[in-house]
Amino acid sequence: MRMLPIAVLAVATLATAGWAASAEPPLAQAERMAGTLRQGMPLEDVRKLLGEPRRAALRTDGNSTSDATRSTLQWTYTWAGTTGPGTLRVEFGSKAPESWKVTSWAWATY
Repeated sequence: MRMLPIAVLAVATLATAGWAASAEPPLAQAERMAGTLRQGMPLEDVRKLLGEPRRAALRTDGNSTSDATRSTLQWTYTWAGTTGPGTLRVEFGSKAPESWKVTSWAWATY
């Protein structure tokens, strides 16, 4: 009876160690998820896939008084890797407010 708690603890420890060893590293998981990005993907779909960005930047190209003003939104994600952080930049374009669509993405550091 006294050995039961020790046996349960040993099993729980081994199970946790096995799970941690088989868990995918954050950067590898990010690479897999980034592989599903597509041009034209809506902003909300990217948020569901990758989560909230670490940084965001907004640029407006052209004359701000023009109806043809084009804006670019850039989201930056960073994940820990075994050889350093991996940084993914996702750019969105929009000709109309609130209709952001993916135009490009690239790994800045890898």
